[in-house]
Amino acid sequence: MPPTTESMSDDGPILEPTDRWRDLHVVLAAGLRHPDRQLREDVENGSFASELTEIASALGIEGDLATDPPTDEGREFTEDYVALFEAAETPYAPPAESPYKPWYGSRSGGLMDGPPASDMRERYRAIGAQVPEAYPADHVALQLEYGSVLLEAGEHREYRAFVDEHLDWLPAFERATNAAAADAPVHRWLVGLTTTTVEVIRHRLGIPDPSDGTIRRMTDRIDAKSGSGGGSRN
Repeated sequence: MPPTTESMSDDGPILEPTDRWRDLHVVLAAGLRHPDRQLREDVENGSFASELTEIASALGIEGDLATDPPTDEGREFTEDYVALFEAAETPYAPPAESPYKPWYGSRSGGLMDGPPASDMRERYRAIGAQVPEAYPADHVALQLEYGSVLLEAGEHREYRAFVDEHLDWLPAFERATNAAAADAPVHRWLVGLTTTTVEVIRHRLGIPDPSDGTIRRMTDRIDAKSGSGGGSRN
C-alpha cells in the first residue's frame, strides 16, 4: 500500500510526509526557474526525472506523475523558456499569477505586478525574503518555493490557504501553455507536472478545484495582451 499522504490535525488535513511534499515543491520550482546549466545537465542525464519519480513514489502518487519526460534533442532551454513564457513567440503563457486574476483599476502598466504580486511581496517580507530581480513576485517558481517554506515550517493552515488563494491559476496557465506557439517540450512537460501536482494536493486537502468557467475567465484575461487563449495549440 502507498504511504499515508494526508492526516488530520486540529487545524484540518495536512500533507504527510511533509518533507517529501516540500521536496516535490523544490524540484518543480527548480525546473520552472530561468534555465541554467545545472537544469540542462539534470534533464539530459535523467537525474531530474529520476528525482521526481523517487519523490512521487515515496508519496504514493507515482501514477499521477507518470508522464515520461520529452527528449531535449539538443534544444536551447533558455530560448525555449523565453519563447514560451516571455513572449519571444506569441501566443505565449505568462508564468505569473497576476495576469490571470482580477485587477483594481487600470492595467496600463502591462500584464504583470497586479494584486497577487503585491500580496506575495508582503508574504516574502514577512519571512525575511527578497524577490529576485529577474522574477515577478508571483512567478510560479517563487510560489512553489514559498509553499515549500510553509511546509518546512509546519504552517499547515497557512499552506492550505495559500494553495486555495494563490495556486488556483495553474490550470489556466496550463491551458495557455497548450495554446502557446513555442515548442519548448521540456517546459511544457514541467507545467503539466506542476498543474497535476497541485491538483493532487487540492484533492488531498479537500480544496475545491477552480471551475471551468473560472479557468476560462482567467485565460480570457491574458488573451488580449499575450495572444494566449484557452484553445489548443495547432
